[in-house]
Amino acid sequence: MRRAGRSLAGRRALAGLVAVWGLCAAARVHAAAPDEDIDDPKLARRLGNRIDWTSPPATPPSPPPTVATLPPAVPVIAPPPPATLPPPATPPPPPSLAAPAAEAEFDPVLPRVQLAFRRFDFVQLGASESASSLAKSEAFDTLSLDVYPVSSLVRVGLSTAYGWQAGKTSDGDYFASETASLGVQIKAGHVVPFAEALAGIGYMRRFQFEHTIPTVIWQFGIDAGASLYLARVGFVSVALGYLHPVNGFLKTTTFESVYTNTWSFKIGIGI
Repeated sequence: MRRAGRSLAGRRALAGLVAVWGLCAAARVHAAAPDEDIDDPKLARRLGNRIDWTSPPATPPSPPPTVATLPPAVPVIAPPPPATLPPPATPPPPPSLAAPAAEAEFDPVLPRVQLAFRRFDFVQLGASESASSLAKSEAFDTLSLDVYPVSSLVRVGLSTAYGWQAGKTSDGDYFASETASLGVQIKAGHVVPFAEALAGIGYMRRFQFEHTIPTVIWQFGIDAGASLYLARVGFVSVALGYLHPVNGFLKTTTFESVYTNTWSFKIGIGI
């Protein structure tokens, strides 16, 4: 019995050595040819699935990189501009003790029409009553309507006049004439000085020895004076003139004339 037990233990030990040797041989074969299959089916059943002890374990694939997602951008709201306050009101200047500013320059409307009165001396017709045999002078008064179609720095006037012998009525001499004038005038505030030359012609009735004698009258002269403005529109004018009136008439079969050089005074009112 003892021998039988020893024999069984020896066989078991031997079988264990053979199994260990087989495992070692299988490991060497697997290391030499890891990709080849075992030809012995018995050994393959005993060994089961082969384990690769030499190859490193497969590294698991790395996960894809994750992209860090930023939080949504928060809109930046600009702060409102600071409120601007209106500038402080400028205090009124203290009252000045200086003289007040001068009024705006006066700009009158230059003459356009006027009604005027003129007086000048002329000569009588007929025999002289003086010791020097010179013709006696006689005064004439004239009323005229003067119109200025051009009135600026240069002025052009037309004058329609009626004159009569001073102090006489139905038995005195009289005339009607039309006169043109050309002159200059200058604005100088309320006073507008002027100077003009004139020339005119007309009809003159002479009364002599209870008879009416038709004659013609013409004259040349100059006037110088000023218009005084009471308002922007409206003036009174005064002028001093020098006249050369001539009176022509028929005497029998000849044409004769008389003339004189005289001063005149003219005053008018107009707009």
